[in-house]
Amino acid sequence: MRDMNKLMYFIAAAAALLAVGCKKEKVDPAAPTIAWESNSGFAQVELVDGLDAVVTATAPGKFLEFKLVLGLGNYNILANPYIQLSSNKGGSSNPVMDLIADASCVSFAKGLGMSVGQTLQDRTEVKLDLKAILEKILQGQVIENNTMFTIDIRVMDQNGKVANKSAKFHFTSAPTITWQKNAVFSVVDLDAPETDCKVAVWAPGLIENMTVTLGEVAAPFLQTYVKNRTTEGQNAAGQVKIDLINDPKVAESFKGWFPAGDAVKGKDKVTLDFGFMYNLKYDLEASTNVFTVVVEDKNGKMAYQQVMFKKN
Repeated sequence: MRDMNKLMYFIAAAAALLAVGCKKEKVDPAAPTIAWESNSGFAQVELVDGLDAVVTATAPGKFLEFKLVLGLGNYNILANPYIQLSSNKGGSSNPVMDLIADASCVSFAKGLGMSVGQTLQDRTEVKLDLKAILEKILQGQVIENNTMFTIDIRVMDQNGKVANKSAKFHFTSAPTITWQKNAVFSVVDLDAPETDCKVAVWAPGLIENMTVTLGEVAAPFLQTYVKNRTTEGQNAAGQVKIDLINDPKVAESFKGWFPAGDAVKGKDKVTLDFGFMYNLKYDLEASTNVFTVVVEDKNGKMAYQQVMFKKN
């Protein structure tokens, strides 16, 4: 009997613990909320074209305070022209945008089409485009690759209830195309002494697509040479595209000069050697031959550059 009582006690205790563990936290329907429809978990996102970073803040008790704390790191001071209150300006500390009490912040956000200011204290909902805010502040700046930005959203309603969320943004630089021996990509004279024609591509966002297109005014011999070494051949505009990822014929035809396939896709660095043009110069008519290099990374960011050779 004693053992049965112990068993019943343990069963009751376990049931009580299970009930406590399964009990959901009560949500206060009167409390403010902050929601990001396209990113409900507020996970880190990449700053790219097309990013939906519109958040909706609600306050059934109406807004009393609405502030954004901008974690811009080395770029904190860039927000200062849009902040009137000196105590909220950035530097070693993060700038704070008061979207109700600071006239400069209110003007800044209204200029981006956002309805803020003293009227928020009579309202229960507002939408903010966080991407638009970041892009306006960072406009015209050269941002270092692999930079993180945060926006902490802080809301208090007129009953003293608060809501806080943090949005995290990562910046990856767009691809770059450089030529060490010809930094300005001037036209190379094939009749002059040979120069190094290695063009370097750097894509920290990893290469998704990459092509080299020969223009329609190139020497007929060169057009035929390239056309015969690609699957697609010449298009209606007279251009010939060398697809370095999707054309298996290119991988074999330009071996030793251009990488292709898996040696390009998903890589962050590749080198294109246009030195083959010196091998062909004796067969070229007088001409200016323009190759256009186009690179697209996995974030949709692109770069292009013309590589030009002339034969007199």
